[in-house]
Amino acid sequence: MGQSPLQGSSPSGPPQYRRRIQTLPVVVLAAGLLISTGFAIQNVVFNRRLHEQAEIALLNDVTDSLRMHTSAATAAVVSISAMAEASGGLMPEGFIHYAQTLSQTYQLPEGALGLGYARYVTPATKASFERDLSVFHGDALVIRPAGLRPAYAPVTVLEPMNPGNRRAIGFDLLSEPVRRQALLQAAQRGAPVVTGKLQLQQTRSGERLPAVILYSLIRRTSPAIPSPSPLNPSAEPWGWASCPILIQELMQESLRKINNPNLQGSTILVFDGVRPSGEGLLYDPMEMYGTPRLSDPNYQRLSFGERQWLVGVQLTRALPGPDGLHPSQGLILLVGGLLSIVASLVSRELVTSHRQTLEALQQVSEAAEEQAISAAVFEGTVEGVVITNPEGQVISVNQSFTQLTGYTNLDLRGKSLRILRSGNHDSSFYQDLWQQLLRDGSWRHQIWNRCKDGKIQLHDLSITTITDRHLRTLYYLAMYQDVTAKHEEQQTILHQATHDALTGLANRTLLVDRLEQALAMAQRYGYMVGVMFMDLDGFKAVNDNFGHAIGDDLLIAVSKRLQDFLRKTDTLCRQGGDEFVLLLPQAPDLDSLMSLAERIRAAVSQPYHGIHPTVDLRISVSIGISRWPEHGADADALMLAADRAMYQSKHGGDSLPIVAAPLQGATSA
Repeated sequence: MGQSPLQGSSPSGPPQYRRRIQTLPVVVLAAGLLISTGFAIQNVVFNRRLHEQAEIALLNDVTDSLRMHTSAATAAVVSISAMAEASGGLMPEGFIHYAQTLSQTYQLPEGALGLGYARYVTPATKASFERDLSVFHGDALVIRPAGLRPAYAPVTVLEPMNPGNRRAIGFDLLSEPVRRQALLQAAQRGAPVVTGKLQLQQTRSGERLPAVILYSLIRRTSPAIPSPSPLNPSAEPWGWASCPILIQELMQESLRKINNPNLQGSTILVFDGVRPSGEGLLYDPMEMYGTPRLSDPNYQRLSFGERQWLVGVQLTRALPGPDGLHPSQGLILLVGGLLSIVASLVSRELVTSHRQTLEALQQVSEAAEEQAISAAVFEGTVEGVVITNPEGQVISVNQSFTQLTGYTNLDLRGKSLRILRSGNHDSSFYQDLWQQLLRDGSWRHQIWNRCKDGKIQLHDLSITTITDRHLRTLYYLAMYQDVTAKHEEQQTILHQATHDALTGLANRTLLVDRLEQALAMAQRYGYMVGVMFMDLDGFKAVNDNFGHAIGDDLLIAVSKRLQDFLRKTDTLCRQGGDEFVLLLPQAPDLDSLMSLAERIRAAVSQPYHGIHPTVDLRISVSIGISRWPEHGADADALMLAADRAMYQSKHGGDSLPIVAAPLQGATSA
C-alpha cells in the first residue's frame, strides 16, 4: 500500500512546533528582563527629576517663609525711623508707646527680641546724655565700654524692657566692629541694614545664641549746618532704630508656617553671605555642614537688610536621592524578573510605561504653561523690568519700562544701560554699584535717570543676580519704579515740619537743631554764638481790638522787618504767639549785639500802614540777649538766659534791650 502525504510529513512538523513552544518561556523571560531593566532605568530618571522638583519646591517654601518674617521686622524699624524723622526726634517715652503699637501691628517673628533705639552721642553731649539716661531708667547708667571715642551710639531703650534687654542699655554699638559696620552702612545707604553673625547673651544661664541685629537710620529732618561726624561729613543723625533677632527662634517659627510634607527630616541651612562657609553659618540644627552627609544641597539667595543670606535645602534620605537611586529599585528588578513569564505582568509593565510617558508629557505641557505665565507677568507688571546678560547688555525690557523711560526693546537690545545716566551721579557711584552687585548678588538704591525725552526722573532701582544651581550668573534682573512725585512730596513735608505755617520762619524744632550745631562748631573753632529773645509789646491789644486776622497780618509784617537784619548764616524763628528768637552763629562782641538789638527795636516800633484800613498800628518789642560761652554752657542754658533777659527788658519800664547776666567766672568780650 502507498503512504498518504500526511503520514509522510508528521515526523518533521510536530518536533519543529514543539521546539518553538519550548523556546517561548526563554523569549518571554528575556523580554520580561529587558522590560524590567528598562523600567528601572526610566524610574531612575523619573526619581531624579522628582528629587530636583521636590527639593526646589521645599527651598522656595523655606525662603519665602523666612522672607515674610524678616520683612515684618524690616517694616517695624523703618516705621520707627519714619515716625522719628517726621517728629523731629525721638524721646524714650514716645518710643516705648510706638514700639508696643508696632509689635502688634507687624506681628514681629518670635526670634525678634524687641524694638530698640540707640541715640547718636558726641563727646560734647555724652555727660548730659548719661544723666538723662539714668533719670529715665531710674538707675545709675553710663555709656560702656568706657573710654573716649569720636562718637557713641548707646542703646537708649529696648522694648520690651525685660532683664535680658535691660542688660543692653548703655552699651555703645559703635564700639563693636560688626555692629559698627552695620550702623555705618545704614547711615551711608539710607536703608535698613542687618549685621553679620553675632552671639547674644539672652538667658539667665549665660548661654550665647547666634543672632543678627537690624538697624535703620533716623535722620535729622532739618537742613544741616556742616558738622563733621564719623558717620557723615555733612550731618549728624538722631540715632538708629533696631531689632535684635535670634536666628534659631526665627527659623523655628518660619519652618512651622510651611506646609510641605518633605520638610520632616530634611536638612535646612542658612549662611550669611553668597557662599557656604563655616564662618557665615547661621543655622544648621542637624549639624550637617562640613560632613559627608551634606552631599547635594540646593541653594537660593535671600536679600535681608542690604545683606545676602544663602538658604540651603537637602531632602531627607527617605526620598529618592539626586542620582535617582532608591532601595526599592532592586526589589522592582527581582519581582519583574520572577513574574516576567506571565503575560499579564508584561501587559501591566506596558501600561505602567505608557502612564509614565503620559505624565512626562503632562510635565512638559505644565512647564510650557509656566513659561507662558512668566512671560505674561513680565509684560503685565507695573514696574519697569530690564533683563541683561552678565556683561550688562540688554536682552529684553517690558512695556512698563518703555512707558517709564520712552526706550523700547528695539532701542536697547544688545546695548548698555549707560544711556540712562543723568549726570547727577559721579563715576564712583556706578563703581560702588557694580562692586556691591558682584559681591552680594543684589543692589538697591534710588538713582536719577534721564528718559528718552530728556526728562530726569528719580527711580527706585533694584538689581538682582539670577544664578543657576551652581551659583553661576545667568542674568541680571533690574526693576524700576518712578518715585519722583513721592520724593517731592517728602521734601514738602520736611519743610512743613520745620517751619511756621503763618510766617514761613523756622519753628522751635529747627531752631534748637541749628543752635546745637552752631554750639558744636563754636566749640571746635572758637566762635561765639548769640541768641536774642524778642517779645512784642502791645500785640495783645491789636488782637483784642481788631481781631485775629489783623493780628496775623501784623505778625507777617513784623517777620519781614526782622528778616532785613539777617545774615545768611542767621536763623529767625517764630517760637509761638508773639515771640521771636534770633540765632547768630559766629556772633560779634556784646556791644555789636546791643547795637543790632537797638536797630531791630527801632524798626519794629515804626508804624504799620495798610494792615488796618483806617488805623496805623503801633507796637514795640522787648529784647533779651545772651551769648555763648558767657551766659550759658549749652543750648538750654543759653535760651533760658536770653529769655530771662527779655523779661527784665519787658518789666523794666523803658523796654530797652537787656544782656543776660554772665555765668560765674565768665568774662565778656
